[in-house]
Amino acid sequence: MNPNELSLEIQDAVRALSDALLSDPQAKDYQEAVTAFENDPEAVALEKRFMDFYTDLTYRQQKGERLNQQEIQQFYAMRAEYSSNPLIITRNDTLSAFKPILAEAAEQISAQIVLDFTELARAA
Repeated sequence: MNPNELSLEIQDAVRALSDALLSDPQAKDYQEAVTAFENDPEAVALEKRFMDFYTDLTYRQQKGERLNQQEIQQFYAMRAEYSSNPLIITRNDTLSAFKPILAEAAEQISAQIVLDFTELARAA
Protein backbone atom coordinates (compact mmCIF):
# COMPACT_ATOMS: atom_id res chain seq x y z
CA MET A 1 0.00 0.00 0.00
CA ASN A 2 1.23 3.43 -0.93
CA PRO A 3 1.80 5.74 2.10
CA ASN A 4 -0.20 8.43 0.26
CA GLU A 5 -3.22 6.09 0.37
CA LEU A 6 -3.19 5.97 4.19
CA SER A 7 -5.49 8.29 6.04
CA LEU A 8 -3.91 11.27 7.77
CA GLU A 9 -4.99 9.76 11.09
CA ILE A 10 -3.07 6.55 10.39
CA GLN A 11 -0.05 8.49 9.13
CA ASP A 12 -0.05 10.58 12.32
CA ALA A 13 -0.37 7.46 14.47
CA VAL A 14 2.53 5.79 12.66
CA ARG A 15 4.69 8.90 13.10
CA ALA A 16 3.82 9.10 16.80
CA LEU A 17 4.64 5.43 17.30
CA SER A 18 7.91 5.81 15.44
CA ASP A 19 8.86 8.88 17.48
CA ALA A 20 7.98 7.09 20.73
CA LEU A 21 9.99 4.01 19.84
CA LEU A 22 13.00 6.00 18.68
CA SER A 23 13.00 8.14 21.82
CA ASP A 24 13.26 5.08 24.07
CA PRO A 25 16.68 4.80 25.78
CA GLN A 26 17.19 1.27 24.43
CA ALA A 27 16.51 2.53 20.89
CA LYS A 28 19.02 5.32 21.34
CA ASP A 29 21.59 2.88 22.72
CA TYR A 30 21.01 0.58 19.75
CA GLN A 31 21.26 3.45 17.24
CA GLU A 32 24.55 4.58 18.81
CA ALA A 33 25.89 1.01 18.76
CA VAL A 34 24.96 0.57 15.10
CA THR A 35 26.61 3.87 14.20
CA ALA A 36 29.79 2.95 16.08
CA PHE A 37 29.86 -0.45 14.36
CA GLU A 38 29.22 1.02 10.89
CA ASN A 39 31.98 3.61 11.41
CA ASP A 40 34.56 0.90 12.06
CA PRO A 41 35.70 -0.62 8.74
CA GLU A 42 37.50 -3.48 10.50
CA ALA A 43 34.39 -4.56 12.41
CA VAL A 44 32.24 -4.30 9.27
CA ALA A 45 34.77 -6.33 7.26
CA LEU A 46 35.00 -8.93 10.04
CA GLU A 47 31.24 -9.38 10.08
CA LYS A 48 31.10 -9.67 6.28
CA ARG A 49 33.91 -12.25 6.20
CA PHE A 50 32.30 -14.26 8.98
CA MET A 51 28.80 -14.18 7.46
CA ASP A 52 30.09 -15.02 3.98
CA PHE A 53 32.15 -17.93 5.33
CA TYR A 54 29.26 -19.17 7.46
CA THR A 55 26.85 -18.96 4.50
CA ASP A 56 29.28 -20.84 2.26
CA LEU A 57 29.87 -23.61 4.80
CA THR A 58 26.15 -23.97 5.50
CA TYR A 59 25.32 -24.13 1.80
CA ARG A 60 27.97 -26.76 1.19
CA GLN A 61 26.81 -28.85 4.16
CA GLN A 62 23.21 -28.69 2.97
CA LYS A 63 24.34 -30.05 -0.39
CA GLY A 64 25.83 -33.01 1.47
CA GLU A 65 29.46 -31.95 1.27
CA ARG A 66 31.69 -32.86 4.18
CA LEU A 67 33.79 -30.07 5.63
CA ASN A 68 37.42 -30.77 6.35
CA GLN A 69 39.01 -30.22 9.76
CA GLN A 70 40.86 -27.10 8.59
CA GLU A 71 37.61 -25.43 7.52
CA ILE A 72 35.95 -26.33 10.81
CA GLN A 73 38.88 -24.93 12.80
CA GLN A 74 38.87 -21.81 10.64
CA PHE A 75 35.15 -21.39 11.31
CA TYR A 76 35.61 -21.70 15.09
CA ALA A 77 38.51 -19.23 15.05
CA MET A 78 36.55 -16.73 12.98
CA ARG A 79 33.47 -17.16 15.16
CA ALA A 80 35.55 -16.52 18.28
CA GLU A 81 36.98 -13.34 16.74
CA TYR A 82 33.51 -12.21 15.63
CA SER A 83 31.92 -13.03 18.99
CA SER A 84 34.57 -11.16 20.94
CA ASN A 85 34.55 -7.95 18.91
CA PRO A 86 33.40 -5.21 21.34
CA LEU A 87 31.45 -3.25 18.71
CA ILE A 88 29.60 -6.34 17.54
CA ILE A 89 28.90 -7.41 21.12
CA THR A 90 27.52 -3.98 22.00
CA ARG A 91 25.39 -3.78 18.86
CA ASN A 92 23.95 -7.25 19.43
CA ASP A 93 23.37 -6.67 23.15
CA THR A 94 21.62 -3.36 22.59
CA LEU A 95 19.43 -4.94 19.91
CA SER A 96 18.52 -7.74 22.34
CA ALA A 97 17.54 -5.11 24.92
CA PHE A 98 15.41 -3.24 22.36
CA LYS A 99 13.59 -6.25 20.87
CA PRO A 100 11.14 -6.69 23.78
CA ILE A 101 10.02 -3.09 23.33
CA LEU A 102 9.39 -3.71 19.64
CA ALA A 103 7.56 -6.95 20.43
CA GLU A 104 5.36 -5.19 22.98
CA ALA A 105 4.54 -2.45 20.46
CA ALA A 106 3.65 -5.06 17.83
CA GLU A 107 1.47 -6.90 20.34
CA GLN A 108 -0.39 -3.72 21.27
CA ILE A 109 -0.89 -2.82 17.62
CA SER A 110 -2.16 -6.34 16.90
CA ALA A 111 -4.68 -6.07 19.73
CA GLN A 112 -5.93 -2.71 18.46
CA ILE A 113 -6.31 -3.71 14.82
CA VAL A 114 -7.38 -7.30 15.62
CA LEU A 115 -4.78 -8.66 13.18
CA ASP A 116 -1.30 -10.05 13.67
CA PHE A 117 0.76 -6.93 13.05
CA THR A 118 4.03 -8.89 13.01
CA GLU A 119 2.75 -11.12 10.20
CA LEU A 120 1.46 -8.09 8.29
CA ALA A 121 4.83 -6.35 8.64
CA ARG A 122 6.70 -9.49 7.61
CA ALA A 123 4.57 -9.80 4.45
CA ALA A 124 5.12 -6.15 3.47
